[in-house]
This record gives sequence, C-alpha cells and structure tokens, in this order.
Amino acid sequence: MEGRLGPLVVALALGATAWLGAAAALARTVTVSPSPGAAAGAISATAPGDVVVLRAGVHRGPLRIDRAITLRGEPGAVIDGGGQGTVLDISASGATIEEIVIRGSGNRVSAVDAGVHVRNASRVTLRRLRLQDVLYGVFAERSDQLLVESCRLTGRVAPRNEAGNGNGIHLWYCHDARLVGNTAERFQDGVYLSFADRTHVLRNQFQDCGRYGLHTMYCQENRLEGNLFTRNVAGCAIMFSNHLIVDRNAILHNRGSRTYGLLLRDCSAGEFTRNQVVDNTIAVFMDNSNRNVIRGNLFQDNGWGLLMFSSCAGNETAGNTFLGNDYPVALDMRYSDNRFDDGLHGNFWGESAPYDLNADGISDIPYSPVSAFAFLSKQYPDLAILAKSPAVAAITVAERVFPALRPSEIVDRFPLVAPAASASGGAHQGAALEVGGPSWTAVAAFAALLAAGVLGLAWRSRAT
Repeated sequence: MEGRLGPLVVALALGATAWLGAAAALARTVTVSPSPGAAAGAISATAPGDVVVLRAGVHRGPLRIDRAITLRGEPGAVIDGGGQGTVLDISASGATIEEIVIRGSGNRVSAVDAGVHVRNASRVTLRRLRLQDVLYGVFAERSDQLLVESCRLTGRVAPRNEAGNGNGIHLWYCHDARLVGNTAERFQDGVYLSFADRTHVLRNQFQDCGRYGLHTMYCQENRLEGNLFTRNVAGCAIMFSNHLIVDRNAILHNRGSRTYGLLLRDCSAGEFTRNQVVDNTIAVFMDNSNRNVIRGNLFQDNGWGLLMFSSCAGNETAGNTFLGNDYPVALDMRYSDNRFDDGLHGNFWGESAPYDLNADGISDIPYSPVSAFAFLSKQYPDLAILAKSPAVAAITVAERVFPALRPSEIVDRFPLVAPAASASGGAHQGAALEVGGPSWTAVAAFAALLAAGVLGLAWRSRAT
C-alpha cells in the first residue's frame, strides 16, 4: 500500500504545480483609463489573480472588489468617492490594493463610511495608499491577516478635538494583522483595535489626532514596536488588554488638561520596555493594571512621570531613567506590593542625591520617589499651582531630613547613580537626555531666602 501511495503523492504534487503555473500564465493585466464606469467594468470582468492598473486621473467610486485581484495605480491615479459612502469595498480574501490615492468618503458614522472597508476577507494587502478626506481611513471587520503597509491616512478631525468622529485604521475582530510603516493624522484615534488579538504595530507614526494615537479595547498579545505617538490627547490608550509588548516607542508632546503619554486601564501582564516618554502632561497613567513590567524607559520633562492608583498591584518598575519631571511618581497608597526595583537594581532619579561609597553604581541609600506634595496633588490636582513655591520646597527638604514625614512606604531600595544605558540611545525626534549639575538659579533663590530670614531675625532682635 505504501509503495502505491508514493507515486500518487508525486503525481498530485506535479498536477498542483502545473495547475498553479497555468493559472499564473492565464492571469491578465488590464489597464483602465479614467472614464466613467471603466474601472468598475474592468473589475467585474476579471478573474482571480488578474491585475487591474488604473491610469493617472480621477476614477469615480465607489468600487467593489469581490475577487482576489490586484488593483494598482499608476502615478497620479485617484479613486474619488464624491463624498458618498465608502470609496473602496473589499470582500475577497487575498486581494491586494496598492499605490493609489483614495479620497472623498461619506460622513456617516452609522454606515461606516470609509476610504477602504474590508469585510470578512482574510490576507488582504493594502500597500502604499494615500487616503485623504475620509471619515474612516481603513475599516476592517472579521478579516484576519490584514497587512496595511506604507500608507498615509489623513482624516477630518482637528487636533485634540475629542468631539470628532472616525478612526485612521479601525480593526474589529481581526486577528494577526500587521500595521507597518504607516502615518495616520487628524482622526479621532489614529488606530483603534477592538477584539484584535496578536496585532503587530511596527514603525508607524500617529500624530495630531482628536483623541488617541492608538487605542486598544479587549485585545490580547499585541505588539507595539518602534512607533511615534505625538501631539495627541493620549499617545497610547490601552484598555482591557493583556499580555502586550510595548517596546522602543517614542511617546512625545502629548499635552493638555488631561493628556497622557501612555494610559493603562485594566491591563495586566504587559512588558513596557525601552520607550521614550517625553514632554507629556502625564507620562504613564495606571488604573487597575497589575503584574506589568516597566523597564529601561526614559521618562523626561513630563508633569507626572508615573501616576498610579491603589487598584494596581504587583507591577515592577526598574532600570528606568526619570529626569526633569515635576513629580516623578504620584500614588494614592501608603502601602503596596508595587515595586520600584527588581531586587538588585532600581531606577535613576534625576532629583535624588545618591551616595555610592563602594562605587558599584547603586546608591547606598534607598530613595522615596513619592513626595508629600505629589501625594496630595494626586488627590487634589488644583494644588499643582503651588508646585514650585518655597513652601513646597521646604516640605521636600524636611522629608529628606525626617523620613517619618514620607507619605508612602514605597521606596526604590537600589536607586541607580547614573542614567540607565537603555535610556540614552535611540532618541526619537526631540527626546533628550541631559543630566546637568545643580540648578544655580534655584541655589541663588534659596540663598536669597536664607539671607532674608537671617536679616529678619537680626532686625527683630534689635527691635526687642
């Protein structure tokens, strides 16, 4: 029996190879001029594997792709939806769309008017597209293994206008997607992932959005690597999502009254490593997020470096560099099992005064990153106006002299003497690492206050 199966398998393989070769030989390339109805007519006459090339000019949409073809544009080719509905609707697995300008979708949220709408189709490729003046850029539902690569998407939402509608790339129940090298701007969210597991978001740029650069809801095992999130209400908003890897991203200049670099709500067992979180109102906000590892990041020039609620537990923050933040850490808990070291190494705190007598790179004195004023301002944000006042400076000095005044027992037991090496490399578009000496302006100010106090005492003693 086994002797008979061998030739049969070989014959089947040769037959499949011959069939594939014949199919490739039969595939046609059709070139379409921008005349009314020409593109839709050419697509309806194709077979799977065919290539339709749109000549330069404006081709009127909407167009529907219901077979596994390649739709490609010559330089200057545009599909214009005329402000009605979805411009390009794809329902065929294996379809490829590339090198086309797609513009002018409708404006109905309920109908999901989009530049490209992918429905129940797997292995669709969207490459080097320019989506302009669209409500949604790419909206995909129940379509696994989607690839969106080297596309530029521009929406209709003014930067930081949270009342806007439409997302740049919106995935719903789409697993194993890859978003690589794209730029999305002026949408409500640059990317919105809902029930989209194992999505790989790599080397993208999400900027000037009305709400979030990237927003996840109920996602598992996603990877965000090497992206830039800038000038949004929040760079990354990760909610109800677990086992994420967020590595080597630049999260910059997300500023506003309630603006975040990285917002974590109900997120657990994630790894947040080697990111640069610079010039945000709040660098990292954590609520009900547990067992996360925060390691090797740079937190610089933010209002709050790390703002954590008492609902968080078991998080480990180690090997990070905190520089120039108004409040490095703000907590609303006195006792917690959240850790600011890994048992051997802690973090570098730019405002600390470390002592390292044995020159091992670890300070001989533990550091408390939570100041009394940060503890209070966490609960009463309006107090932030007093952050640089002499009274707050005096409280800070008192805490260092009298450890009993510390509001939280959480300390970094092994603070680093120098910035972590992982924070000094790969700065992205404005992320800076500068460790200077003492602030001579502050020294002069405190010296003046001291002199005034001494003179006041002397005057009072003379008066009596």
